[in-house]
Amino acid sequence: MLLEERERRKTENKLASYLPYTKQRLFHKFGLTCPERLLRAGNQMGKTHAGGAEMAYHLTGLYPDWWEGRRFETPISAWAACDTGKTTRDNPQRVLLGDPGVWGTGWIPKERITGIKRAMGTPDLVDTITVKHRTGGLSRLGFKTYEERRESWQGPPKHVIWADEEMPEALYGEALARLTATRGLIYTTFTPMKGTTGLVRRLMTPGEGKADINMTIDDAEHIQVEERQKIIDRYPAHERKARIFG
Repeated sequence: MLLEERERRKTENKLASYLPYTKQRLFHKFGLTCPERLLRAGNQMGKTHAGGAEMAYHLTGLYPDWWEGRRFETPISAWAACDTGKTTRDNPQRVLLGDPGVWGTGWIPKERITGIKRAMGTPDLVDTITVKHRTGGLSRLGFKTYEERRESWQGPPKHVIWADEEMPEALYGEALARLTATRGLIYTTFTPMKGTTGLVRRLMTPGEGKADINMTIDDAEHIQVEERQKIIDRYPAHERKARIFG
């Protein structure tokens, strides 16, 4: 029974066991000095994994001893977003809450989730959640999509915005405006399959307050060295640079 209890606790609080790879840790660290960050990585290299872990730390205030990035000492208001309702559900929502039916098995510890409000339309999509911060107050996270009209991205200030997959430039501008009063953070995690877009140029151009972290297959420690070339060979030649090397 003791072993079963340990496994249950591990499942319901995986955040406590997060140990980032070198590039993921660098990405988190830049949050201290860079309000705009890009984790540019190949497919299945760990970008959404890192993005979700960081959001969970900010929502709960349960930062680990190794954390060198930005800290919020009070509850926050945040957004997490992706292209569509389905991709928002299957990517940022999944890594934060777990799969539908087993919510509380993602990065946010189950005992910290105090409320879940479902969204309309897409099955199992969540609209907002409330999370107990270490101070006793409640953080609030809303799930957004890029399909929503620009007006829906206007409104109250946010402390943190996480865009998983490349965001349209018009929405990115609205997101930045939501962070002005709080001096908040926006970070984006994606594989640049659309080429050198305006947003990619903005985030990859060196400048004060911005950081571009490139994570390749060689930085993904969960992929065995002997498997890496096999993975590279699976992709068409014209896609390899983006899918493998971000």
